[in-house]
Amino acid sequence: MTATSHSSRRKIKIQWYIFIGGVLLFLCKIAAFFITNSVGILSDTLESTVNVVTGLITLKSLQWASKPQDEDHPYGHGKIELITASFEGVLIGIAGALIIIEAIKRISSPPLVVKIDVGIALLGATALVNYIMGRFSITEGTKNNSISLISGGRHLISDTYTTIALILGLVLYNATGFQWMDSLLAVILGFIVIYTSYTLLKDTINGLLDEADGQAISILSEQFINNRNQSWVNIHKLTYLKFGHISHVDLHLTLPWYYNVRQTTHEVSQLKTIIRKFLPEEIVDISIQSEACQNDMCRHCGMECDYRAAEFIRFSQWNRDTITGKNKFKFQ
Repeated sequence: MTATSHSSRRKIKIQWYIFIGGVLLFLCKIAAFFITNSVGILSDTLESTVNVVTGLITLKSLQWASKPQDEDHPYGHGKIELITASFEGVLIGIAGALIIIEAIKRISSPPLVVKIDVGIALLGATALVNYIMGRFSITEGTKNNSISLISGGRHLISDTYTTIALILGLVLYNATGFQWMDSLLAVILGFIVIYTSYTLLKDTINGLLDEADGQAISILSEQFINNRNQSWVNIHKLTYLKFGHISHVDLHLTLPWYYNVRQTTHEVSQLKTIIRKFLPEEIVDISIQSEACQNDMCRHCGMECDYRAAEFIRFSQWNRDTITGKNKFKFQ
């Protein structure tokens, strides 16, 4: 079994657990609503409906993303996770809007809430299980580089917080007897759900637009600087893109102009080793374009060279900006 298939199967297995857990929690909240007749609990149940639907969609997306690269998809199928996570964000936003609408309808004629103690006990159990599943999903998603598991985990954590807030509201309602408080609490929870939708959509859309991963680029830049070889006259135009469990790195490497193919291949291989060591993705596709040095670089090149056009003074300063920018060979 390859590392890729092992990780993909692991993610799918985790999502199966989360999906089944979501169905059981949804049934538990339905029971709590029918027992108590609380619109606040109804709002929480509506959000759990989204959990079940998105859990199934996420499961299917992980199965699709696990497919290997092919002729039509040279970077694999990993972006399907971003698409489904975006869809999840939309559904969460719709659920939040429905919660607010239903709560506003009931403010003028709030229903009588009964057996609050039973409802609180059921909600407390669902909140605990939700939180455990959410933390587990985020941890495994981070470990396996799955935006689907991470976004799903964030949603479950958000659902936990709204459930806790609902429990506190029900306790307050039970203490005061104000029936309208149940509907008002549902409105507040609806806005919290909509905010969760916004943050999730923001992350996934940035991923779909191939927003640069600043952390990964900073890590690679730091490693190039720490492992700098005299023959690496310059490194520039570094880019990094991630497609699920596959990432693509592209950069330009300036080498002494008289290097033969074997020497160039050796230097390129050293860089590829560094890149693969410090990137978390299972598959890293690396494209390194080698370029010949120019005479105006001699002052900043420490190579022992019979073709030197000027005396070496000191190495040029490398930083993230110079490594990701164009080939502007500056002396600092």
